[in-house]
Amino acid sequence: MKSTASSTGKPDLTRRKFLRNTAITGTALSYTKLAAHAATAPPGASDTLNVALVGCGSQGGILKGASLRIPGIKFVAVCDLWDVKARTMSRAIGADVKAYETMDEMLKAHPEIDCVLIAAPDWLHAPFTRKALEAGKAVYCEKMMSNSLEAAADMVRSQRETGHLLQIGHQRRSNPRYQFMRNRLLREKNLLGQITHLYGQWNRSVKMPFEPKPGTGIPQEKLTANGYPDMFQYTNWRSYKKFGGGVISDLGAHQIDIFNWLLGTTPRSMIASGGVDYFKNLPLQSGGSFSYEQLDNAVVVYEYDVPVYSGGVQVMEGDKPKTQLVRAMYQVLTTNGSQNYYEKVMGVEGTIVISEQPVYNQVYREKDTTGEKVGTWEQLARTGFLRKPPATVYNKFWERPKAWNIPDKWLAREGTQDVRVSIPADPYELPAMPKEMDEKPPHQFHLENFYNTVRARGKQTDLNCPVTEAYKCAVSVLKINEAVATGKRIDFQPSDFVVA
Repeated sequence: MKSTASSTGKPDLTRRKFLRNTAITGTALSYTKLAAHAATAPPGASDTLNVALVGCGSQGGILKGASLRIPGIKFVAVCDLWDVKARTMSRAIGADVKAYETMDEMLKAHPEIDCVLIAAPDWLHAPFTRKALEAGKAVYCEKMMSNSLEAAADMVRSQRETGHLLQIGHQRRSNPRYQFMRNRLLREKNLLGQITHLYGQWNRSVKMPFEPKPGTGIPQEKLTANGYPDMFQYTNWRSYKKFGGGVISDLGAHQIDIFNWLLGTTPRSMIASGGVDYFKNLPLQSGGSFSYEQLDNAVVVYEYDVPVYSGGVQVMEGDKPKTQLVRAMYQVLTTNGSQNYYEKVMGVEGTIVISEQPVYNQVYREKDTTGEKVGTWEQLARTGFLRKPPATVYNKFWERPKAWNIPDKWLAREGTQDVRVSIPADPYELPAMPKEMDEKPPHQFHLENFYNTVRARGKQTDLNCPVTEAYKCAVSVLKINEAVATGKRIDFQPSDFVVA
């Protein structure tokens, strides 16, 4: 780009600076608008919400930490079957926060509670949610909804029966970067053209089970009375069928929910492969061995029939909506952490790679797109919808890397390649979020949506992940176990995703 000259003969960068600042400001406003919700209102003294936490493990700590960053949130009580955890959590929040071992005790002692956060093991989500809703409380329940579809369906019914708010913790739906990608780039700008594939993964290195030190756990009689055979299964509940859904539920649910959310529909079919391939007959430090019951790895392929829109209007074929096939592939591993976790949206004109980790923030334009489309991408970069990565700048000639050998002439010719290889895509990035948003932990946006809806006495539809939407994810995820066990393709009906 050429710079214009002022009357002094010096480059005039005013226009360039103005365009850059305008782009940044416009993007910041777009993010702010997406992060805000129609049900929001600045909290005042009378808007303080009394909050209780059920489940004081690692996820409970995450919800506590994110909630305490939000103005107008006051924790009054916590509870956990493991009394040591409950007391530790209460002290971490404040001296006036009471600790309980049972939810019944807590609800009875604190009628002033407005909201209950549930971060207990999955099998307790349904009964705890029903108990809190029937007590007149708004509920934020961690995902997965449950480790069984029957219990997940009861959560839908309990919300319907009581009419109280119930948000499920699929927090990506409230993340401004994800909302910007979905609403502005994919739907408004149709950046990628026809979407053909989605991909997601969560790869995690080997993580051995937690073994409580002897004498520090819950007394066996209390464990037995509450349905746990021993302390080992209590602390590693995610991998046992009675208590959790395994890693496909614990990790995969986040991203499989995003497949449904991005496409605006549910899958028509699914095939899956996986097993307990590593975590079986492994030695314990305390002696003996253990084997997990739930899958420790899985690879899944979904098929979606996605409605086709043109100019914002749904295209019809006769009296039926026109659809196009989209395949979504998902992988979860617990034996290798390569590339960690991210999601990828692939269309005929480009690709977006995104994650809650900002390191995955890439957008690629296919090189063989038309000149008109190239101009569109460049315009989006100029106006702040995309960001062009800065080129490497060398200040001294000796900083330029040199090859140790002279390549063959045919290799040195620019653009020469095997005819089977696509031309490398043109790289862009998603625009940076404003600093005040970028510094928020991932769960905070979702909790803000929940708390603001409670304050505004909003409706279920004001929540970014109402329980009816989360149930669709529960069906998509929990059916993986059936597909792996039977080795058969699962064909879905639209009615499978609705609770009667």
